[in-house]
Amino acid sequence: MSMPRHVPQYSTMIEVRTPCRLHFGLLALDPDQERQFGGTGLMIKAPDIAVALRPESTFCATGPRCDQAVIFARRFAQSALDAGITPPIAGAAIRVTRCPRAHAGLGTGTQLAMAVGQAMAACFCPDEIGASRIAAMVGRGARSAIGAHGFASGGFIVEGGKRCADDLSPCLMRIAFPEAWHLVLIMPRALEGISGKREFAAFDRIGPIARSETAELCRQVLLGLAPALHEADFQGFSETLYELQQRVGRCFASVQGGVYADPQLEAIVNFIRQRGVRGVGQSSWGPTLYALCQDPESADALADVLRTHFTLDASEVTVTAPDNQGRQVLQN
Repeated sequence: MSMPRHVPQYSTMIEVRTPCRLHFGLLALDPDQERQFGGTGLMIKAPDIAVALRPESTFCATGPRCDQAVIFARRFAQSALDAGITPPIAGAAIRVTRCPRAHAGLGTGTQLAMAVGQAMAACFCPDEIGASRIAAMVGRGARSAIGAHGFASGGFIVEGGKRCADDLSPCLMRIAFPEAWHLVLIMPRALEGISGKREFAAFDRIGPIARSETAELCRQVLLGLAPALHEADFQGFSETLYELQQRVGRCFASVQGGVYADPQLEAIVNFIRQRGVRGVGQSSWGPTLYALCQDPESADALADVLRTHFTLDASEVTVTAPDNQGRQVLQN
């Protein structure tokens, strides 16, 4: 009988925590335009993702979405080897402590990939690697770069679109979000957003966004959302955000069946608006909805009403705050 192979033990353990993101909408979709996609969104404190990693002789992982974590670690290792920025990496032991469910509109795939990539970089790379480089090494940022840029800085992000497939859309603007403003997240468990092959097929079916519509979306971001944040104008930001989301939703109505991904989501949005809350929308393909409230007390009260009225439990309706920090890295 063969003896078990000795597995070397290392003292370095890297822990990375990253916020998730809300995506408020794309700005451009037209192959005849120089830049594609672009968009705006916000990093939020919860739900979040937490990963711990240490060097090992093989790649292995435990915890939620651990198989994906190994894929991202292997991608980083191969990219590092191809670029000659580090000696060959034998492996890593990964523990995914927290990671929300996939395909909910929170960008968890990108944030998990970025967290694993950051931990790998901290363990194996002698020089600091920025978030944009990590995103390329783990294969993220094919369309949106809000999660990649927000990973590094947190806050409200505006990205400028891609000129070619290999580009990462540049971060044009990062604004700290008012800490007092809170958000109610509504995530019906029975619904799931579009992702993977379905998402690629959906983009193939969507017709181009008219240049006049892109111009209006950009106007709302540049002359509506951004100055409202600088002035802490809660009502102005809320109304513009709702209008932006309505316009974006109409652009994607042909593949998601309406402005929102499901009639239940539309009913929830209408109910929230009828209660006087103006900044309501769907993050990415959904099913996560968000409602912006001026303070945590208002958010808690709205969450209680929504749970009762729509028979949703505490995991389906939660309250969160903006994240203006981005990823946190600890070494033990």
